[in-house]
Amino acid sequence: MQKKIEEIKTRLKAAEYLFLGIIVFIIIAVTIMMMIYIPSASGLVNSYAETVVQNAAMADSDIAESYFDSNMMYLETVGKLFNDIDLSDEDAVRKICVEIADNSAFKHVGFTDKDGNTISSTGGKANTSSRVFIRKGLAGEPSQFAHTLCDFDGQITDMYSVPIRNAEGAVIGVLTGDMHSFSFESMSLLDVAGDRNCYFIIDKDGSVVYSSANSKVGLTDGADLLSIIGEDKAHKDIEVVLNSVAGELFKEVIINGTEYMAAFSAMQGKGWTLAVIVPKHDVMKMFNTLVFFTVGAIGIMALLLIVSSAAIALRIKQTNNEIGGAVEETFRKLYTDSITGHDTFETFLENYESVMKDTASGHALISLDVDRFKAVNDTFGFEGGNDIIRQLSDIIKRNIGKNDFFMRSTGDLFYILAVYDDNSELMELCERIFSDVEYQITSIKLTLAVGIYIIDDANINVRVAADRADMARESTKGRKESRYVFFDSSMLRKIRREKKIEDIMEDSLALGEFIVYLQPKFGLGDQNNVVGAEALVRWQHDGKLIPPGEFIPLFEKNGFVNKIDYYMFEEVCKLQKKYLSMGHEPKIISVNMSRTHIHQPGFVSELAGMCEKYRVDTKYFEIEITESAAFEDIDVLCEVFRKIKGYGFHVSIDDFGTGYSSLNMLKDLPVDVLKIDRSFLTENADEHENASIIIGCVVSLASSLGIRTICEGIETKEQAALLTKLGCNMAQGFYFARPMPVKDYENLTYGI
Repeated sequence: MQKKIEEIKTRLKAAEYLFLGIIVFIIIAVTIMMMIYIPSASGLVNSYAETVVQNAAMADSDIAESYFDSNMMYLETVGKLFNDIDLSDEDAVRKICVEIADNSAFKHVGFTDKDGNTISSTGGKANTSSRVFIRKGLAGEPSQFAHTLCDFDGQITDMYSVPIRNAEGAVIGVLTGDMHSFSFESMSLLDVAGDRNCYFIIDKDGSVVYSSANSKVGLTDGADLLSIIGEDKAHKDIEVVLNSVAGELFKEVIINGTEYMAAFSAMQGKGWTLAVIVPKHDVMKMFNTLVFFTVGAIGIMALLLIVSSAAIALRIKQTNNEIGGAVEETFRKLYTDSITGHDTFETFLENYESVMKDTASGHALISLDVDRFKAVNDTFGFEGGNDIIRQLSDIIKRNIGKNDFFMRSTGDLFYILAVYDDNSELMELCERIFSDVEYQITSIKLTLAVGIYIIDDANINVRVAADRADMARESTKGRKESRYVFFDSSMLRKIRREKKIEDIMEDSLALGEFIVYLQPKFGLGDQNNVVGAEALVRWQHDGKLIPPGEFIPLFEKNGFVNKIDYYMFEEVCKLQKKYLSMGHEPKIISVNMSRTHIHQPGFVSELAGMCEKYRVDTKYFEIEITESAAFEDIDVLCEVFRKIKGYGFHVSIDDFGTGYSSLNMLKDLPVDVLKIDRSFLTENADEHENASIIIGCVVSLASSLGIRTICEGIETKEQAALLTKLGCNMAQGFYFARPMPVKDYENLTYGI
C-alpha cells in the first residue's frame, strides 16, 4: 500500500514538473520562433495546445483511477470482517454491513452468500444470483459496474463487488457496495481551455461509461464514441488505446463537422480510458492572436503564458495535495484500527515479515481474547464493548516490549509478536496483562484466554503461526480464571485426528455406524423402577467404539451435530414404534438437541414430522437442551420451548445449575424436567452440607413450579439415598445402570 501511495505521488509530482518544464520551454521556443519564423508559429501553438490537453488527460486519469481504486480497496479490506462470524446469522451479517455503510461513502452495503442470497444494510433481503456483479464475485473476480439498478431502493447507482474468501482462500460470499453515480463535477480535475465539460470515461468497446454535464461534443452516458468518428485512421488509433495496447493517445478528430482535440489516457487495471474531448476552437482561441501579433506583442503573450502556467501549476499543486490527502486518509484507515487507534493486520503483517527476514529465533506469537465476550456486549451494549476493547488494547500496548508488536484482528481477538530470551518472560508478560486487566477494568470481570506459539521457522506464514497460537488459546476456554497455554505437537495431532474424523463422518452416517445407546432413568422411592431413558450416540467404526468425547465436540464445532441429532431422534422414533407394535406402553426417551437448533425456526416441526411419519405420539419423547443455551438468547429459547410444548413433547433442561441465570429463567421457560448437574454431588453427598442444601432448594423450587427433577451421575448408594430424602423424582448414573445397547435396555425395561 505504501509503495502504491508513493508511486501515485511521484507520478503527480512528475506531471507537475513536466508541465512546468513544457510551459517554460514553450515560452522560450514560441518567442524565438515567432521572432524568426512567424509563419510557423501556428504549428507551435497547435503543438502546445496538444500538450496541454494530453497532460490534462494523463493527470485526470490518475485522479479518477485513484478514486475508483480507493473504493474497491476499502471493500476488500473490510471484507475480512466476515471471516470471523457465523455467516448463517443474518443479524450478525447485517450488523457488519450497516457498520461498513455508516463508515464509508457507500449508500448501501450487502453480503451475498454462495447461493446468491443477499442481506443488505437497508434491512432488506433478496436473491441476487442473477446479477452479473454477484456472479463475478462468486467466481472470485472483483468488479465495478456503472449506472446499475440497486435491488433494494430501485435507484441507479455505481455498484462495486469483491469476493470474500475464508482462511483457505475459498470464496464464501460476495461483498457489494453501491454509491451515487460517479460525477466529474465532484472531483478536482484539470480544466482544459476553461471548460470543465469535456471529460469522458470510455470502455473498450467505445461506449461512454461516464460523461461530464453539458458536454459540447453531444456524448452522453451509453453513447458510442467510435460510431460518431468517421475518419478511418483516427477510428483505429482510438480502438488501440481503448484496448490498452497503448497508454496515451492524442488525436484531432471531426465530429458532426466540428474539429475537436481528443486526448486519451488508459486507466490501468480498470479496462477504461479517460478522454478529454474539447472543441479545437476553444483550446486555440487563447493562442490564435499569437499568429498575428508582431514582435512587439511577444512580451505580452509571454507574460500571459507565464500567468496561465502559474495558475495551472497552482491547480495541479492543489489537486496533488487533495489526492495526497485522500490517499493518506485511505492509508490511515487501512493501517490504523478504527476502534483502538493502534495497528491493524496490514501493519502487523509488515512488521512480522520484516522481523522474520532475519531470524525466527527468540520470537513468539501470542493469541489473546476475552472468554465469553458476548456477555460484555450484552451488558454494556456495542459501544460499551468497544470501550472495553480499547482499554484492553491500551493495557497490551503498555505491557509489551519496545521491540514487540501487536494488533487487534477482529472483535476481541488480539495477536502479539513478542521477543523473548526465556519462556518465563512470556509467562511474565501474560501475568502482567492479567493483573492490569483485573485492576484497571473494574466495570466487569474479564477472563482472558491466551495461546503462545514459539516460532521456530522463519519461513512460517503468519496465518499458520496464528492458527497454532489459536489452537493453544482454544484449549483454555471455559475456565473461570485467565490462563495461558503453550502450543505443542499434541495439538497438531488433535487437528489431524479431527480431520480424519471429518473425512469419514458423512459416509459413517450413511452406513449406519452411529448407533443408539440408552441409559435408563430410575424413579426414586421404594421400587426404583425404570421410568424412561436418555438416548446417547455411539460411533462404531472398524469394529471399535469411538468415545463420544472425541467426536461430539468436533461435531458441535463443524455443525455436523445437527445431522446426528436428527438421526438419533429418528432412530428413537423407530424404537418407540416397535414397542407400541409389541403392545408395550413406551417409556419416555429423552433426546439431546444441540443449541444450534435454537436458531433454526423449523427444527421443532421437523421433529414432529418424524413422529407423524412413524405414527408415534409426541408424548413419548423428551427434548433435552442444555442450560447454557439460555445464556445466548433467553427470549429465543423461550419461544422454542413453547413450540416444543405446543407439539406435545416434554421439555427438559440439562446441566441445570452450571449456567448464569438458572433461577431467573425458570419463571419464563415452560419446562417439564430439570436435570441437576452432577457437579453438585460428591462421593459422600449426604455428608456434604452445602451440596444437600443446594440440591434441596432446587428440588423444592422446581416442585413448587410443577417441574420434576432428575439428578445425573449417581455412583453410590449414599447419593441415591440422599436424593430420595430430598424429594428428587428421578436419577440416572452408573449406580443404577450404565449406558447400554438397545437390546439390554429392552430386556431390562420390557423383558424382551
